[in-house]
Amino acid sequence: MFFGQYLLSKGAISREALIETIELQREKNLSLVELAVRDGCLEPRRAETILTAYRTTDAELEDLCEEIGRLDREKIDQLLEKQRADRVMIGVALIESGHLSADHLEEHLSAFHEVQRAAEKRLEADFRACSHPAIVKTVVELAVFHLKRFTEGPVKLLSLSEDGGELEQEHRRYVQKLKGDHEIHVVLDLPPEIETLIGRGLLGIPVEEGSEVAIDAVCECVNIVGGHVCTELESDAIKLRPEPPFASDTVTLPGGERASVRAALLAGDSEADIRVFV
Repeated sequence: MFFGQYLLSKGAISREALIETIELQREKNLSLVELAVRDGCLEPRRAETILTAYRTTDAELEDLCEEIGRLDREKIDQLLEKQRADRVMIGVALIESGHLSADHLEEHLSAFHEVQRAAEKRLEADFRACSHPAIVKTVVELAVFHLKRFTEGPVKLLSLSEDGGELEQEHRRYVQKLKGDHEIHVVLDLPPEIETLIGRGLLGIPVEEGSEVAIDAVCECVNIVGGHVCTELESDAIKLRPEPPFASDTVTLPGGERASVRAALLAGDSEADIRVFV
């Protein structure tokens, strides 16, 4: 879990304190593009073009600011320095707002790091133990990478397991088949709140929950993930081509009798699943 949720689970802070602190971070922790707009060195329209390219590619934000925003490296470095100086970590924000003492923060942070290290070791072992570990890890890591970009928020991999692929209530299933040297199905099971975040992240405007626009946006997100999986695996001499993705409200799985590797995720406060059939 994220550190704030860890503190909440331990009873160190209240849910209201966590929400208040997260809102404070959102106000203070501006992105590179937001800082550039605020300082008047980037027009809002050009900023949106940069963000669209950032969400839909694997390019670095600094490179896009230089190429599309026409900012020189010296200015970019100045903005990055300002971003680092202004950044408010959640622990510091909790202390400044009186929700946590410095001593308690240090104690909980040390314990949290121990939990994180144990979780990372377990995940690495689970990746190695699953069928076709290199393929599964590539799919999962790229899906997490792009979900972070599209939702513009933290996404954390919680666990790996093998299951039959039961669809959680109120989740929608997104599927893409990759064909070639292997037949791979990439499946994303997402709740409505993540769908709308992805839609807004891709299109740059709010989208209505459950709308065709939101569903189409998530399909495009899945298509980007699948395309990058094909590119990444080609370097390992695995040739694949993606088929068009689709959305489904049914529990029918594309992998037939094959068991899937399920990667459980936490995106903000919402849970989601990535499933990989190989």
